[in-house]
Amino acid sequence: MQDNAELAGNGTPFHAASSAEVRTTWWYAWDKYIVPDVYTSMPRELAAIRNAVAMIDMSPLPKMELRGPDAHRLVDHLMTRDMKRLEVDHVMYTPWCNCDGLLVGDGLVFRLADDWFIVSGETGHAWFASQAVDLQVEIRNVSDDYGILSLQGPRAFDLMKAATGRDWSDLKFSQIGRATIAGHDILVARQGFTGELGFELWVPKASGAAVWRNFQSVGQPFGVMPAGEYAVDVARIEAGLILVSADYNGAGPDPRTARVDVTVDLNITPIEAGLGRLVDFGSDFVGKQVLQAAAASSETGRRFVGLQYDTQEIVAAAAERSAYGTALSRVFWGSMPAFHAGQPVGRASSLAFSPTLKRAISFGFLPAELSSPGSVVDVELKDDEGASIGMVAATVVSLPFIEIRRSKG
Repeated sequence: MQDNAELAGNGTPFHAASSAEVRTTWWYAWDKYIVPDVYTSMPRELAAIRNAVAMIDMSPLPKMELRGPDAHRLVDHLMTRDMKRLEVDHVMYTPWCNCDGLLVGDGLVFRLADDWFIVSGETGHAWFASQAVDLQVEIRNVSDDYGILSLQGPRAFDLMKAATGRDWSDLKFSQIGRATIAGHDILVARQGFTGELGFELWVPKASGAAVWRNFQSVGQPFGVMPAGEYAVDVARIEAGLILVSADYNGAGPDPRTARVDVTVDLNITPIEAGLGRLVDFGSDFVGKQVLQAAAASSETGRRFVGLQYDTQEIVAAAAERSAYGTALSRVFWGSMPAFHAGQPVGRASSLAFSPTLKRAISFGFLPAELSSPGSVVDVELKDDEGASIGMVAATVVSLPFIEIRRSKG
């Protein structure tokens, strides 16, 4: 295990402050960075997200800046949503596809000025550049310019008021504001990846440690707690939020930032990813014709659903194969085959134990006739290395698994 001095070489802007809070040996490799996976206890950190407020380092998330007279044209050409509706100082979540209608990625688009956008999501520089030929737009990787501190939980507004001295109730979901914290100017967006109320703070690299320590100091009355990537991963599954590399393979040419094996058979359309509501056929975007044809076809394809399991059945299956402690040791990133009446019908992904629900859950990609709540399929469990553990039953449930509260308040 690397010590903190070694880790600092690949640390985020918050590492100097956040690493001192780690009480476990759980670290997470994300692109070229290493961030805490568990500070103290995943269930405790998830409880802070759901019941108080958590501080989460999301800095390794790729960030790409688009600037120039044609920046808006490029964004509107690539995204499946009508980006003409995106006003300055607002954020929009959207997928983007290749010419075959397959998801290249999904993420947030920030509009900071008429001709200035930032896209945060999977790495996409090569794909965006390939679509910007003859356009007046500069595409720049700004991943290392900012740290992202996510404040998530029902006490997030209290924490922001204590840190800034102002009431943030007027900042609505997906709006952008500015603040000065501990003498440092930062960008504030009402966003997050947990389903809870919260903010994403874009902090200049040199200001990271000071901003982290300030929030930690003023947040004690609100039960503030640092939360690692494991708790965030479980939180986003509970909230029904799909994730590239964990649930699907990005179909673009850029290298992946997650250190997992991805294959072309995990390429999917936004409709298959449960993001059909974010496909605006009134816009002209890359992949539109293919998606229109698919939407008009009688072949409905697979549906994105929730699956829940008998946790004891998973534990028993793992113990029988001497794989005890691996099946639910973290979130399973990858694909597990799903069967009905002995025949393959789809797959499952993002299997995890949810302390909030007190049961094992995952996502599923199943045919329409098996996508209704109450339908039952068999899922072939995989261990941490992808080896088969055995078959367990899974019941289809509606997504999200929990109530989404992020846009309230």
